[in-house]
Amino acid sequence: MKTLFEHAVRIITIGFSLLLASLNVQADAAHKLQEKLQNISSYKASFTQEIRDEFNTVLDSSSGHFELQRPKQFRWVVTDPYEQEIVADGKSLWQFDRDIEQINVSELDASLETTPAAILTKDQVDIVDNYNVAEITTSSDDTTLFQLSSTAEDALFERLLMEFKGESLIALQVSDNLGQTTLIEFTDVNLAPDFEQQHFVFTPPEGVDVIDNRQKVADNAKDKP
Repeated sequence: MKTLFEHAVRIITIGFSLLLASLNVQADAAHKLQEKLQNISSYKASFTQEIRDEFNTVLDSSSGHFELQRPKQFRWVVTDPYEQEIVADGKSLWQFDRDIEQINVSELDASLETTPAAILTKDQVDIVDNYNVAEITTSSDDTTLFQLSSTAEDALFERLLMEFKGESLIALQVSDNLGQTTLIEFTDVNLAPDFEQQHFVFTPPEGVDVIDNRQKVADNAKDKP
């Protein structure tokens, strides 16, 4: 009986040790990712983007450039195969679809809060407390790959992969709750771009329809109990 008891205690001890080791590994990966993100205060790069459905069929491919100035300012410009510009000025999110000459504007915080974009754009993101993070081994010594899942129940993505070469973010892969996967690869990365003070101010061109959803979001917030 004593032998069985000792054996059971040994198994439980090993189990706890493995659990604690796993938690420590996750915490180390989260701290490592948080440090890399804190080093990105501004960013500029060209990108290619591909969206696939749950059957791995390509739904959309596009390319353009991305500019970021933390906190909460960025410009995502698609140049091929259509023209689209998404601008965050710190308070509002502007989406300008040039082909149909239409602009949608929404309140920035409400638009980004549960999306992967919040990780890159917010001034402070607590990776350790808000995400489950694992570091994935790669074949290259200077490449680091992290896998994230949000602890928030209303998160709009299931899994996010972030790949760094040195301190440069070179790729994102987002798997959303609808089974779609978006792969974004960055090239010509600049971690110290020189943006003018008004660079992220968006002024709608004359004659373009503007659909303003900011007041609607505010009204919905008032209606909540």
